[in-house]
Amino acid sequence: MGRNLHYTIPQYLESALNKHAKVLSWERIDNSQTDEHYIYLIRRSGGFSQVIVHLSDEYEYSLDDYFQKPDSIREGAFILVARPEAVYDDSIVEVAQQDQVSIGKFGALTGC
Repeated sequence: MGRNLHYTIPQYLESALNKHAKVLSWERIDNSQTDEHYIYLIRRSGGFSQVIVHLSDEYEYSLDDYFQKPDSIREGAFILVARPEAVYDDSIVEVAQQDQVSIGKFGALTGC
């Protein structure tokens, strides 16, 4: 897990957040100099709560990856399986739902 994403993936997310009607603001809350992860705080409009988003760089997001997620990923957070070619198993989604954490691809994050 870490920052092994093509530079265009965070750029794509940031561009989409800037254009999304329900996003009031967003900020990176990781330290790009010391942290191993891309983590965003997104403030939303329309009565939606803010959400912390972790960009996973895994090709196959596994249960081990979930249990090794950053400490800031807790109830209400979203784990974005950020690589377009990446996969994850529905059983991991079920485990995460017990913690009230969501896992998915870009469309699930943006509500597509």
